[in-house]
Amino acid sequence: MVADTSVLTTGRLLVATFLLPDTISFQVPTRDKDGRIRSANLKNCSTASNGRLSTSSTTSATTTTTNSSTSPSTNTDTSSFQQQQQQQHPHASTNSTHLPAPVARPATSTVYPLAAVDTFNGGMLDQDQTPLSVPTSTSRRGTPREMVLTSSSILVPPPPTSPSFYRSATSTSEVVMTVPKLISSKADRLKDQERPTMPQRSSFHGQHAVPPPSILAPPEVKVELGRVFPEAAPRPALNQPRSRTNDHLSILTHQTTPQRRSSIDSAKVFAEAAWTVEKANGGNIGLHNAVNSIQNQLTKRIWFGTLGMATDSLPDSTRGDIKAELALNHSSIPVFVNDLDFEGHYHQYCKQILWPIFHYVLPDNLRSKGYQEGSWKHYVAVNRAFADAIVESYRQGDTIWINDYHLMLVPNMIRERLPDASIGFFLHIPFPSSEIFRCLHVRKEVLEGLLGADLVGFQTYSFARHFLQTCSRLLSVDSSPKGIQLENTAVNVGIFPIGIDTTTLNIKRQDPEVAQWVQVLKEKYAGMKLIVAREKLDYIKGVRQKMLAFERFLNLYPEWQGKIVLIQVALSTSEQNEVQGQVSDVVTRINSRFSNLSYQPIVFLRQDITFSQYLGLLTAADVCLITSLRDGMNLTSHEYVVCQEEQKNPLVLSEFAGTYGSLGACLRVNPWNYTEVAEAIHEALEMKDDEKEIRWNELRKHVCTNTAQFWAAGFVSELIKVHSDVQRRYSIHIPLLNMQAVLPEFRSAKRRLLLLDYDGTLLPYERPSVARAKGKTTNEEMIKIIKQLAADPRNVVYIMSGRTRQSLENIFGSIDSIGLCAEGGCFLKHAGKSTWEDQFQEGTDMQWRKKVMEMFEYYKERTPGSEIEEKTVPIVWHYRQADNPSFGLWQARECKNHLEEAIGSIYPIHTIVGRKCLEVMPRDVSKAHATKTIVESLRQQYGPDAIDFVLCIGDDRSDEDMFVYCNGLRVGGGTGNAAAGAAAAASAAAVGADAENARDHHRVVTCTVGSKGSEARWFVPGVSSVLQGLQVMANQD
Repeated sequence: MVADTSVLTTGRLLVATFLLPDTISFQVPTRDKDGRIRSANLKNCSTASNGRLSTSSTTSATTTTTNSSTSPSTNTDTSSFQQQQQQQHPHASTNSTHLPAPVARPATSTVYPLAAVDTFNGGMLDQDQTPLSVPTSTSRRGTPREMVLTSSSILVPPPPTSPSFYRSATSTSEVVMTVPKLISSKADRLKDQERPTMPQRSSFHGQHAVPPPSILAPPEVKVELGRVFPEAAPRPALNQPRSRTNDHLSILTHQTTPQRRSSIDSAKVFAEAAWTVEKANGGNIGLHNAVNSIQNQLTKRIWFGTLGMATDSLPDSTRGDIKAELALNHSSIPVFVNDLDFEGHYHQYCKQILWPIFHYVLPDNLRSKGYQEGSWKHYVAVNRAFADAIVESYRQGDTIWINDYHLMLVPNMIRERLPDASIGFFLHIPFPSSEIFRCLHVRKEVLEGLLGADLVGFQTYSFARHFLQTCSRLLSVDSSPKGIQLENTAVNVGIFPIGIDTTTLNIKRQDPEVAQWVQVLKEKYAGMKLIVAREKLDYIKGVRQKMLAFERFLNLYPEWQGKIVLIQVALSTSEQNEVQGQVSDVVTRINSRFSNLSYQPIVFLRQDITFSQYLGLLTAADVCLITSLRDGMNLTSHEYVVCQEEQKNPLVLSEFAGTYGSLGACLRVNPWNYTEVAEAIHEALEMKDDEKEIRWNELRKHVCTNTAQFWAAGFVSELIKVHSDVQRRYSIHIPLLNMQAVLPEFRSAKRRLLLLDYDGTLLPYERPSVARAKGKTTNEEMIKIIKQLAADPRNVVYIMSGRTRQSLENIFGSIDSIGLCAEGGCFLKHAGKSTWEDQFQEGTDMQWRKKVMEMFEYYKERTPGSEIEEKTVPIVWHYRQADNPSFGLWQARECKNHLEEAIGSIYPIHTIVGRKCLEVMPRDVSKAHATKTIVESLRQQYGPDAIDFVLCIGDDRSDEDMFVYCNGLRVGGGTGNAAAGAAAAASAAAVGADAENARDHHRVVTCTVGSKGSEARWFVPGVSSVLQGLQVMANQD
């Protein structure tokens, strides 16, 4: 883990995420029922001490609400505050689910930003925040909470005499103001996979806030234990149409064609309205916390993201003020996007297309509006807006970190305009297998967008492997476990499992309220075992499968009936789906079958709980049961491990959760196998204490090591390292070979090693007749130059080819003084000798050849014009002469993936992608290995300083490992002259070498044929240039 005092980067870190950590709260006027603005409200507005508008006029209403964003700096003890409220309202009920009768308040209207509205419907909050949930007899999840303020309160000053005004965040055209009661269905939308590193704790907005009574009775209030965990009452569907009468608050959903009322000028309203910056309740809270945790290791951090609210109605002056405030005081730059683009991007393309596919759910209606071209255009437009904002703010030396599936096109958009920028991308959700991803209609565009990054990060190895295989199959690029090899660059792929902030979590656990809730739970469920879980009521979380598995457990192990309780906290989802009803049916069936007057096996809470209650549940639990069907990273398991410091109880975890790959000491289950889950529950309940401790210690070691700070610091440091590596190795500025700087070193050398590739380097790939017709070199001309070089006793010449031994002897057999390397390094014949040496290990298993031949035969039959070349060791499938080149390329992609999955995992082989061919050979054989043998042979024969000059030339990927080895060689010898030294220094500077290493760059010359990304330090345009340079060297004295 990177030390806290170390500086990760001297430049700025630009972090792009869809929703900013901060949002804007507007204060806008109310309207009459006919839509007209109450002019007196604006006319007599003045800024109150708390930053909100107030007037001298009053209006009556029954309730009021607080702003959706809360400030962590105003935390108040819940129990003590409730006691004070009880003193002020002696006739009020002490039941935790009711508040005192509300005092008449001015007509106000709170309009929540999209992010905040989503959080009120089950989203996860920051570790220092919690929604102000005040259930009443008429309240439901997703509604604004009631609060009571009286003029006699010692904590709350008298209520203002004018209404508080807020801006509608979900309507692009209107501001509908009524008494708050219900929130529109649009409020149910939420970024599904985003959750915080730390769950929420109580936090209140300003000194006027009222702490949220819990859905559970506070420990200080004496209530009947039977009401501590009441069964949640059914609530109406989340997406029901809402009334727009005076009895309801209507937050209009985003319409495809916004309609404005003629009686209101939104731009004027927002130009005159006051606004404040508030902490956002939605967004990728885990990312926010992780990046903020390494703040002291960064020179500066700047956020890029949307405000999560409609912005079309904002005048330019207001946008400028917001942008200036966020940039100066919050290190954030807002990305303003068209409201239609926001709707089409997030609610249509991201949620209806990308989210299901990335979680292995294929839409069953391909004609739905989500698949229309319009939603893709909105997705592109939002990504373009992010790229424009980042490029506009970019400075040389900045590091760009782009996050999640909302912004997958941004890396390449930035790369096109900033070729040398350091760009990283991290995907927080699963990446599906190629068979699923290929169903995406814009699959190529999405992959190319991601490949604009220097580093692409994933949560688990399987997600990274799926990405590599998909790129290889769909884009025909060369992939390796380290990343993707492109023509002019390389994209690294890394695995970075996210964690939690254990230090902060342990501080939260010390809250006395947590211990009180643990005690309440133990008293309530004395003598029983507790299984706890908290997930969104979503199809990927496997809540229904969990309930069915628990039912199976009660049937298989009847002795546990009446002795075990499953407490399931189910957060509402952002999609309207049928899972909720299915889960309710299962819960009702189980409870009706196994319940009695004093026992209920399942407590199903369809609402969130406070952070203290959440920690209390995890602490008091005997088993934590997580049955995700597909999950990026489930951090509830991490929090459970930390909370079990005393009891050390086991964790039952789905094998489909991303966390499972890191928490090997848990009890693994397949959530689709209900019997297996039931048996795992029984094993966890019957587990001995010593085994519990062993398993928990292993889990804790991982959780406390791979923290949120470790994740963020690790990704940023790896990105900086990778970018430096890529810039050095694959710069588009690889210079043309400077013969004036090389020749002096060549002349002064006493012994020179020349390593020359054959096909594509000494001779073009075309047939000799075609090459002659184009005026290119012939075989005879090349042989003449090689003979002339070999005639100089100071030159040691080796031909490094992929051809067979017989083919090379037929071509170069007349030249005895050169060495030959055949079949890509499998066989080596030293200069002046007639015998060949095997370069692969003796006893190497060659059974793979039969398997590879069968597979190549399969693809040959289905690719007309292709052919198989069977060498002594390697086997090559050529598709150069395929009847349909594009079909041959597609078949090559399929064949490569098939080889790696079916044979490469069993036998020690690797697949080399050549020029319109696939070559399979043993893993420990390469041209680099053969080059190492040659160098060691020369040093044994002539001493450690035997080589003074090295020239290595090749043209394809099979030569890259040879370039890497030669670049690492250190040679001694020749002195050259002053002019040569000056030329060498100037030329070496072009490839990134300093003056001290200038001579080394011209004593070891690695050169690729063609201008492309390569490990080589130089390039030459083509075969004719190679031969011209060799001819010049051959003519030297």
